[in-house]
Amino acid sequence: MTLVFRPDGAALDVGPGKPTRVNALIGASHRRNVSDQLRKLEALRATAAPCQIVSDLSIVQNNPSIWKAILDFGYFAATLPIYTVEPRQQGIDELELLDRVREQAEGGVGIITIHPTPTQEIITQAQSRLVPFTSRGGGIVIKDLAVSRRRENVYVRILPDIIAICLKYKTTISLGASFRSANIFDSADAAQMSEIRLQLELAQQIKREGVGVIIESPGHARPSSIALIADALSSSGVPIMPLGPIPTDVAVGQDHVSSAIGATLMGLKGAAHILAAVTREEHTGNIPTIPSTIEAVRAAAIAAHVIDIEMLGAIDEDLAITERRAATRTCVDGKVSKGCNRCAAKCPLYAV
Repeated sequence: MTLVFRPDGAALDVGPGKPTRVNALIGASHRRNVSDQLRKLEALRATAAPCQIVSDLSIVQNNPSIWKAILDFGYFAATLPIYTVEPRQQGIDELELLDRVREQAEGGVGIITIHPTPTQEIITQAQSRLVPFTSRGGGIVIKDLAVSRRRENVYVRILPDIIAICLKYKTTISLGASFRSANIFDSADAAQMSEIRLQLELAQQIKREGVGVIIESPGHARPSSIALIADALSSSGVPIMPLGPIPTDVAVGQDHVSSAIGATLMGLKGAAHILAAVTREEHTGNIPTIPSTIEAVRAAAIAAHVIDIEMLGAIDEDLAITERRAATRTCVDGKVSKGCNRCAAKCPLYAV
């Protein structure tokens, strides 16, 4: 189990044996989008959307207004520090990246995602894929390796400092999936499995230092690959946050549905503890709307509940609905009169 904290001292327990949590994803691609993302937060709270964590995926340089608003709204906040580091011709400034990590941890962000797994070996393995890599954060680190001509990626070089910061501020480190597959055909290949082995090693190292840790994986994966990856991850003892997984590439415009299916498959194998709420716009190139963000959270919450029925025996809500239906002899929850518009006089619950 890992505890995720807020500045007010509230803690959210995540991991094996705990309720499956839902993570809503928001974030600004341009400064002009910031106000739209703040309205999403307002809508999530106004509709009581069932998420406990909200991630700020903004790529706007040095604009902390969204993750600060997430905390002000009472959610647990997650960020990716590298997204808001100024791109430089000579590569990432590791001191600036470290400053961003410190700023966010000190400000109360509960989870920061880092990408310490890109190595030259895994990058080479990924070249045989249809799509070598799809992770935005991982792509930044991979590009930095090429531009700077350094042998180690930037996060590996500053990892001891990041661990010290996170220990001080009780911030959880999430190990990003730089080589999650971009399609079902590249899933569970040599690059992805090499990364998972490295994530598992790093997770144990971070745990030994007394810092909470989460592993992110996978992305797209056919059902057989989901099972294989889940088997590799479920024995880690740390919370897993699947990105999807999306078990088919044909659900463009409906990936909130495909993601919920994939997350359920992974959760039933004991390897999905925080569900990232994927929207229908995931592969359309469009910015998620407020309604689709709420829709994605609700779809992920249904998947989370299905997982919890099987893994935790969380049947109370289902039993209450069933008992009401049985008592009133109607499948419409909350209705007490006979029949409905669909079945009319042919209602089978009144057949005998």
